[in-house]
Amino acid sequence: MAPIAPMSLLPGILILNAKYLPDSETSAAKVGATSIAFSVAHVLQHEGLFAGMILYQRQEDLSQPKVSIQFRASIPCVVLCFNFEMRRSDIRDAISSATEMLLMATRGVAGLAILYHQTDTLLAYSPCWLPSCVTHHGPFYDDFVQHFCMEQAAIAFGSREKAYHLRKHQRIGLNHLRRSKNTFVLQHSSVQRKYLTEHGIDPAQIYRLSPPIDIGQFEHQDLAVTHPEIASFVEKKPSLILFTAVARLDFFKNVELLMDAGIELLRRGIAVKVLVAGGDDSEQFRRANLLERVPTAFISAFMVAPKLPKDSLYALFDAVKDNGFFVCPSRYETLGITPLEAALSAVPTLIVDNPNVEASCYFPPGNRFRHSATDLAKVVEHLQKEGMQGRGEALRNVLKKHISHENFKQSLLKAWAVFSKPEIGSLESMLNLSGEVVQSRLVISVEIDGTRLGHGYKVPGN
Repeated sequence: MAPIAPMSLLPGILILNAKYLPDSETSAAKVGATSIAFSVAHVLQHEGLFAGMILYQRQEDLSQPKVSIQFRASIPCVVLCFNFEMRRSDIRDAISSATEMLLMATRGVAGLAILYHQTDTLLAYSPCWLPSCVTHHGPFYDDFVQHFCMEQAAIAFGSREKAYHLRKHQRIGLNHLRRSKNTFVLQHSSVQRKYLTEHGIDPAQIYRLSPPIDIGQFEHQDLAVTHPEIASFVEKKPSLILFTAVARLDFFKNVELLMDAGIELLRRGIAVKVLVAGGDDSEQFRRANLLERVPTAFISAFMVAPKLPKDSLYALFDAVKDNGFFVCPSRYETLGITPLEAALSAVPTLIVDNPNVEASCYFPPGNRFRHSATDLAKVVEHLQKEGMQGRGEALRNVLKKHISHENFKQSLLKAWAVFSKPEIGSLESMLNLSGEVVQSRLVISVEIDGTRLGHGYKVPGN
């Protein structure tokens, strides 16, 4: 059973897409929002506030939601199977039942919990009698198309259909935020805040989080043991390396710009090598496409590998502190955790000077470049001539004044205390606030550890 939290703070339950749950604590994040969600989970766990996860997955052949409780990577989880053809009240009540199951499993007593949504997919289905919050509202489709065309949006989000699906459910989530009296935003980005306030979200619902960076959390693996081919590439001549690490090789990350900058530097006679670590095993085709950009004469200076687990990524940071640049060339990034991790690990870090890449605001002007391969190449050439020794340590000293795990922890717990106030939760208070009458009774298919237990009835508030 989880340690008991301070009486004034409610336990928290994370709600996230089942396919984005990492295989282990050190596994590479499948999307950026997962990294943020697990940073929240670590703080809640340390404070005795963590009550497990609701992992949702779409199952189109179901007519009613199905919930099953199990352990994933030692984490108590309820898997919620549903589809968007179901009644909204049925999904809402399934979330309520999943919450009760987790509270009974982790704390031995039912009651209130704060539901932390990784993204807004199920935000509108959150039970009105439970306080809830959401972090990753970005990238917002409607904001993205203000900067890029709809064809680029289709590429960025995977397809036109996926883009429209995202737009639909983001708009539903925004409508829920406008109406709700006990749903809040944990803001990780000024890009996010600007968009939300422009679309009618009360600033009083938004609580700013300090970036969730904790570089001391993981032990650093021996890169030569875990990734010998990368270690060998880092060690070979020339010594100067440009590299980036991303969860996915997509339109947002724009790693092509880094590849092109490396080619331009080599054509100028500047000896560099370029490493890209990104995407899972299914993205081999995208990695091959990146290498096809490189002229045959330069191909030995480039390496494109799958994404790295956290402990191996930090080992790579250790290996290149005095002879490399981490580069963030993103087109659109509501935060950008990895460049901040690199800089706080004393790796010289360069980032695109772009208001749509939130992390760039933490970097001094000399570490930013305009959004072109030519400008990145010029910055690299200039900084190399000035000398690399001590450059990463100087950058770390700048960033650590503003970013730390303690800052993140305190900003989260301050917001959590507000969400935990007695007037925020409970069915009675929500009925008083909204005038809503909840009379539905949901038939839920219940399983525990894969064993079908039949059907149960759930009346909200009982």
